[in-house]
Amino acid sequence: MDIPDLPEGAQPIYDVDGTSGFPEMIGSLNEQVYSMARESGNAPKNFREDVEAFIAAVDWSEKWIRALIAFQLVLWVTTVVTRNRFNWQVATFFFVSILVWGSETINTYAHLNWKAFSTQDYFELFFDRFRRAASDACNVSDGEFPLDAANLLVDVKREELQRKGGGGSKANKKESDKKSE
Repeated sequence: MDIPDLPEGAQPIYDVDGTSGFPEMIGSLNEQVYSMARESGNAPKNFREDVEAFIAAVDWSEKWIRALIAFQLVLWVTTVVTRNRFNWQVATFFFVSILVWGSETINTYAHLNWKAFSTQDYFELFFDRFRRAASDACNVSDGEFPLDAANLLVDVKREELQRKGGGGSKANKKESDKKSE
């Protein structure tokens, strides 16, 4: 690989073997920023301060943030209220799965066009939190599916026992025991 001539004092971002040093450089910068924040005393020291910093950093008056929060609430309420309705759970599961699958594309688009609808660029962190919350709603649905399957199995076996022996009650069992003697 030909390395182009570099200006005096510049260092190539590619090693001689052609590998990029970019991830290492970003990791180093990330650690330096955290180190500087810790040294200045401005970094959150515990979970409570971290939450307070997040709340202070977000402009909660933006309509799209309110709409996103309302959507999350509707999603959770729908997930909980329809937990005993299999078809609704399946539909919710697939809807949320599609949203989670497309969230990286949505995040990229929003990151590139944030000035059109927002006062600041939230989209490297905010949609990751959206994806996590939506995934949690999917996981609730996932947890309901085995429960529904188990309940369905119990219902089918009850019906089977009722058809075979008249309900499987103790009285019927005593009669069948007498007949077998």
